[in-house]
Amino acid sequence: MGKLLNVNSPVMRIMARVCDLVILNTLFILTALPLITIGASLCALQTNLQRILRHRESGLVRDYFRAFKQNFKQATLLWLGIVLLAFILFADFRLIHRLPIPAEFLLGVAAGILAIFVAVVAIYGFAYLGRYENSMKMMLRNVIILSLQNLFQTIFLLVFNGFVIYFTFSSPEALLTMIYVFTFGGFAAISLASAVMIKQVFDKIEKDKKAS
Repeated sequence: MGKLLNVNSPVMRIMARVCDLVILNTLFILTALPLITIGASLCALQTNLQRILRHRESGLVRDYFRAFKQNFKQATLLWLGIVLLAFILFADFRLIHRLPIPAEFLLGVAAGILAIFVAVVAIYGFAYLGRYENSMKMMLRNVIILSLQNLFQTIFLLVFNGFVIYFTFSSPEALLTMIYVFTFGGFAAISLASAVMIKQVFDKIEKDKKAS
């Protein structure tokens, strides 16, 4: 029993990580409540998850608000851009079926490509902003390049996050279930699964830079 309760035991380390996720989830929900701050909250969440995965965390709450403050402007602009494009895509998909077949096909393909672009930027962008200092233009360019260079991770992230969104809104029962899950750690836990894959991409970039 004493070994199980030792602070360095696997059980205690797992419990500590679970507590970290609950704390990060609570911080994310509180800071994202104004809605316009969701981008900065996502950036702070991903930044701290990357620090945890690299065992470089110091003070969880302090690190969260530092990342939130440092990346607020860029993350908010990115979030507003994603929301705007998502609204345009939603309107396009609602109206596109009313067009003649050739136009419907061409616009459907264009809208699909734009939807993938928006999804890729949403998945990688906030974590990228928290890890690297770049202009928005350079960030968008680098995110597209690294997503193409790491297709396995990109496809996994698109499918995984797409499934979570689809399941959440698949039925009223599923929505209520996911609201409960998100409230008690779901945002952080799901983001952690994405963070593991994103870390692989970032590690590969940084390894290549050191080798060059």
